[in-house]
Amino acid sequence: MLTSDSSYSTMISLLIQPILIVSVLLLLIFYVFKLKKIYNKFHEMGLSGPVPRMFLGNAIELFNHHQHPSACLADWTHRFGKTYGYFIGHTPIICISDPDILQEIFVTKFSHFHSRRPLPLQQHDLRHLLASTGDEWKRQRSIMQPTFSPNKLKEMREIIDQCVTNLIEKLDEQKPEVEFDVTSLLQRTSMDILLNCAFGINPAKHEKLSIPFFQRCLQVFEFSFFQTILTMCSLIIPELDFIWVTIFKYTSIVRLWLHDHVPYMNRFIDTDPNTWLLYHVEQIIKQRRLYGNKRIDLLQSMIEATDASQHVSSQTSTSPKARLNQDELLHNVYLFLLGGYETAATTLAYLIFILATHQNEQAHLLDEIERVYGDYDQIIKLEYLDWFIQETLRFFPIAPFIVNRQCNKECYIGQLKIERGTNITVDMYSLHYDDQLFGPVSPLKFYPERFREKRHALAWLPFGAGPRNCIGMRFAMLEIKLALVQILHRYKILPGENTLSKFDVQERFVIAPTNGIWIRIERRET
Repeated sequence: MLTSDSSYSTMISLLIQPILIVSVLLLLIFYVFKLKKIYNKFHEMGLSGPVPRMFLGNAIELFNHHQHPSACLADWTHRFGKTYGYFIGHTPIICISDPDILQEIFVTKFSHFHSRRPLPLQQHDLRHLLASTGDEWKRQRSIMQPTFSPNKLKEMREIIDQCVTNLIEKLDEQKPEVEFDVTSLLQRTSMDILLNCAFGINPAKHEKLSIPFFQRCLQVFEFSFFQTILTMCSLIIPELDFIWVTIFKYTSIVRLWLHDHVPYMNRFIDTDPNTWLLYHVEQIIKQRRLYGNKRIDLLQSMIEATDASQHVSSQTSTSPKARLNQDELLHNVYLFLLGGYETAATTLAYLIFILATHQNEQAHLLDEIERVYGDYDQIIKLEYLDWFIQETLRFFPIAPFIVNRQCNKECYIGQLKIERGTNITVDMYSLHYDDQLFGPVSPLKFYPERFREKRHALAWLPFGAGPRNCIGMRFAMLEIKLALVQILHRYKILPGENTLSKFDVQERFVIAPTNGIWIRIERRET
């Protein structure tokens, strides 16, 4: 009997093995045919573009470009025109640098394109926030909007001024005429402004908390082999995204727990910076809700706006969705912290580089500033200062890949049929360096006066466009202007031996200088 059972089991196993092999082969063949159909999508739409490779699409060319991915898009635009398609893995993406088409997508037909494309490895709450439906997006925007009103931002001016004064004190410590890298000072100042204005945390008094925040924000934008592998898996095989997100999420949670509870492990395991930041931002929000804060800051304004919406909701018997829940508040604050820190610091770095390498424009800007220095209301309205910042952001787009959209409802853009779920990205380099949009002076020349003339509304997109543009744009511009005015009032920015030779950029989340910004400073006699 035992022998008979053993023979039966052997026979079953012999049958199962070929069945499994055939099933796997059939699935693989089906998957390959599915990919071929997807890769034929743009041909059927009448769009040209680079030829995709099986499984990888155009990812290798995009991420191995000799400059950076945004420059690769500009190369493809030169070859295939202002509207073409490419693939990351087998995710089709339409790339556009035609301002008229962008006007339709970002403004005219915004109701069809109100979602942003989720980033790889985003957890459900953050993914839901970016890809929210029209009603959800409007609800959150209406609650958040008062936080960034002109009156609220005016209340932040003294806080920003104090943080910039601290920067000036550190710059005063630099030896005259000695070249140095100003990047780290600008990054720390940007973080100090955000911690003060967003959370009411004074880094001078809370150094034990502010320094880790600064270090973790730096780490978010640094290379991580483990995260890069999972990101590539998420991009190339999005069908299994829940697996990659789950691996990343629980690995990060375990690392955070070991870091906090097993001090010996700190030598071998560091926490994921995103997880660390989310956890500590959540703790700050909980503390603020419990104990409140008399000081006006952005977090308090958000909480008050949320509570006010909740009160209005209860008074009018409307849906409780008229307020932000805890997760929505957390992720909005987190995105503001992370995005605001890096983009402001990088913009200031580019502005300092331009000042060092364009002495005539620096003198012109200084003349305008000195005429109204000390008058806050006049400073923020300075014409040439606006042009100077706009031209710098045209010259050096900070975060092109963040300016994207996802189609929520099938529609036509001209003769082009856009299906639901189609991803749209902007080739910002081709847009910002277009002779027809920014002539007659060559776009390759830094020329702030080009913004004296009215340009196409969708020709300049560093903050996005339309109803869902960057909500923190006013805050960012205020921070940048106040810092630039104080720096230029006190110092003449001069180039050094390494200013041009070491200047290079790299693109991850943002396009930022990789070797720092090397300058000399000369104290003005005033």
